[in-house]
Amino acid sequence: MAGLCTPPPTSSLLAAVNAADSLCPRLHYLLSGTFNTLFLYLLAFSPYAPGGPTLAVHRKYRAEGPHQFLALSEDRTTAYATTWAQPPTLSSWQVLGGGKDGVRKLNTVPISATGSYLAVSPASLGFTPPRIYQAGGPVAQTFAADPATGAFGEQLQEVIYLDGGEDELRDPKTDKTRVALRYGSHAVDLDPVHRRAYVPHVGRDSVFVYSLKSDGTLEHLGEVPSHGEKGHEGPRHSVPSPDGNKLYVVTEHTSYLDVYDVLPSSPFLSHSQRLSIIPPHQHPTRAQYRGDTLRLSADRRRIYVTTRGKTSSERGWVAVFDLARDGSVRERERGAGARGEGAVEPGYGARSRFETRNSGGKANAIEVFPFGGGSASGEGHDWVVLTDDEQGFVSVLEWRDEWDELREVASVRLGVDAPREGDGAGEVDEDERGTGASHAVWLS
Repeated sequence: MAGLCTPPPTSSLLAAVNAADSLCPRLHYLLSGTFNTLFLYLLAFSPYAPGGPTLAVHRKYRAEGPHQFLALSEDRTTAYATTWAQPPTLSSWQVLGGGKDGVRKLNTVPISATGSYLAVSPASLGFTPPRIYQAGGPVAQTFAADPATGAFGEQLQEVIYLDGGEDELRDPKTDKTRVALRYGSHAVDLDPVHRRAYVPHVGRDSVFVYSLKSDGTLEHLGEVPSHGEKGHEGPRHSVPSPDGNKLYVVTEHTSYLDVYDVLPSSPFLSHSQRLSIIPPHQHPTRAQYRGDTLRLSADRRRIYVTTRGKTSSERGWVAVFDLARDGSVRERERGAGARGEGAVEPGYGARSRFETRNSGGKANAIEVFPFGGGSASGEGHDWVVLTDDEQGFVSVLEWRDEWDELREVASVRLGVDAPREGDGAGEVDEDERGTGASHAVWLS
């Protein structure tokens, strides 16, 4: 199994080691953006280093940042990036040799407002070339990928989330900067099974539901109010279950994981469960946290959900929930983690919770290693990359079923740890100081 596998013995002959390395890579590459610099960082994760796993800055690229969010084509040969820079744009990057040989810029395209989140259609949806979706603030767009290069191609559609429509969007008084992400659309996620797209909208406190038309553009089906106190939840990110029958949503203002049943017709979503990301003893200070991101485990048996501290006084959390066969959350009735004791109040039954090193700032974003997902014995096993905006750390967390908890196994600090190769090798530029890591993706 690629990625999560047993390393060859150190005494192996060179030929045997090289053969094993083709099946069990010793280096995995990641690409990370930042919230406050121009740079993109290529990172190298070595899970089988002699002294234990390591994470290092491999190369850095003076790009078009701050790059707040990254997405990859299904074959991971093209990376797409948002930016907080003005005027609003999106950029695409060719991934060379799975990241080993770096990245190369393909193109930059203008958009009407600062972007927040990107999603790329999988081959199962049948769009040729693939479609690239962006949502952020007052708008969402659909692009066709360039069939020759994978870069951003023609813009096929723009959806406007303003009562005044295009006139309001073109009004110079309308906020189209990153500030609008706080009260506008924040993400777009695809369900290839039911051919739907979901756009959580923080300010409208709702999730927009779309069907995917034959050309890949979005057709509005409905707007579903968030569960909970009207106007106070702030749905931020969503992930469909593998079978498309559930939608998992994280709320920014209340730090909950909401589970919805997906319906074939109106109202399209029906709320079924609410789980707390933070532990029960933190409930009185719930308003001091900001729900963030969520991702399924590689074997689809767990879901990881994060929150971050509103200020540097509160550390963030990564909660791990078990999923039943039907996609519902299976709560743990006793204390979370291997050392948990005592009964747990319904809604707080995470399998485990990991407290992050600090608040996470604007980040505490995660991505799960997408290759493999279990051991030879069938035990769940994940690597999860976690980004920190407060101090600039990028960390790899490891989950093993037998541990019953997440553990940090490697980390690197952007703007402090110098790159090992490429331009500026061994040096940290002055304009890298105070770098805040935003979002990282696994290239290989």
